[in-house]
Amino acid sequence: MPARQSLANRIVAAFVLMTVAVAGLFSLSIILAVDGVELELVSDSMNRHLDFLIAERRAGRDPAPGLDMTLYVVPAGELSSLPAWLQGRGPGLYEEVSDDDAYHVMIRDEDGRRHVLLLDQEDFERREQTRLHIVSFGFVLSILVAWLLGKALARTVIAPVVRLSGQVQHRDQLLPLAPPLAPDYADDEVGKLAAAFDTTLGRLREALEREQLFTSDVSHELRTPLMIIASSAELLLEHRSASDSQRRQVERIARACSEMQELVETFLGLARAPQDKQAPLAGTSLADAADEQLHRWQPEAARRGLELGLAVESRDNDVYPGPLLRAVLTNLLRNAIHYTDRGFVRLVIRAGGFSVVDSGAGIPEGERAKIFRPFARGEASRGDGIGIGLSIVARICQRQGWAVRLEEPAGGGCEFRVDLHRV
Repeated sequence: MPARQSLANRIVAAFVLMTVAVAGLFSLSIILAVDGVELELVSDSMNRHLDFLIAERRAGRDPAPGLDMTLYVVPAGELSSLPAWLQGRGPGLYEEVSDDDAYHVMIRDEDGRRHVLLLDQEDFERREQTRLHIVSFGFVLSILVAWLLGKALARTVIAPVVRLSGQVQHRDQLLPLAPPLAPDYADDEVGKLAAAFDTTLGRLREALEREQLFTSDVSHELRTPLMIIASSAELLLEHRSASDSQRRQVERIARACSEMQELVETFLGLARAPQDKQAPLAGTSLADAADEQLHRWQPEAARRGLELGLAVESRDNDVYPGPLLRAVLTNLLRNAIHYTDRGFVRLVIRAGGFSVVDSGAGIPEGERAKIFRPFARGEASRGDGIGIGLSIVARICQRQGWAVRLEEPAGGGCEFRVDLHRV
């Protein structure tokens, strides 16, 4: 695939190509016109000179033909006395080459004789070469000037585009109080482009504001019922009359409520702009978060007949934001369990990161590019999610400076590898 050229290079190339076409046609026209004029002048000069020579011979004089000229006069029926390269020609003007010498040849039959006048072309060819050099120099000079003018014109033309590009890329342009772009530009194509950017950026601001308001409202409204559920679960656990099975159910409710509270904080954090100040999240180690998630997902894995295990390649002693790390682990483990029919799901932890490996069917090559997009799902008959788990993982990793990627283990299945950086 050919490399794409920049707008400036395309302007310069168009300018130079146009100059090549125009200057080339102009140069060729000059050469052809001058050649035609010179040929007419040579023909007229040789005709007048031959008229003079014939008139002089009629008067009984034998004038010299002149410098760089040669005259042959033979009876019309005895052309054999002429040089061989002249014998086959009829009356008229010709350009002939003999022994590497070029001549203009004027032939005329008059008074029963053939008059052949030769004009050496050495001076003519010298002038022709000089003219060709001058025209070629002018052609090359016009291309160079066109290139320089094209560069200057390209800078002038794309300067507003470059300026507009820098303004659009500046993150402050998404702030609600950011000034519009269009008033800074003339009412031309660039101005219309700036107006289109104003419209698009306005819609983005509205969408971001709606998302932030929605997340804030939902988070605020959920906190009260979650607190009620949590306090009710605590009260139920204090009743000594509750049976063991009832206490286990209440404990599950309390854990689910705690997880919901963490999820609310996680989603609220994702909705905030990166530069917004917020309270630091509670930290946790990778090992503690892994043990917690294995304990949480063990019953679901057993219900599906899967082996859920933990492998430690090397210990990690760093501390990470607990809610965000647990959200990443939860979504990756849930995804692996839901999309694995038989075999195992394994959580592998190492210094600076972890992997979630499964023995499932894997992800086809054509679907791997979109797995981290919102609402992207695998086969319709598998899993019960709506396709936002991996997109949440990608958003958290991007926000925290972590890296997540999909790899294919040697035995098949999938491996989601997450590389963490200390925060």
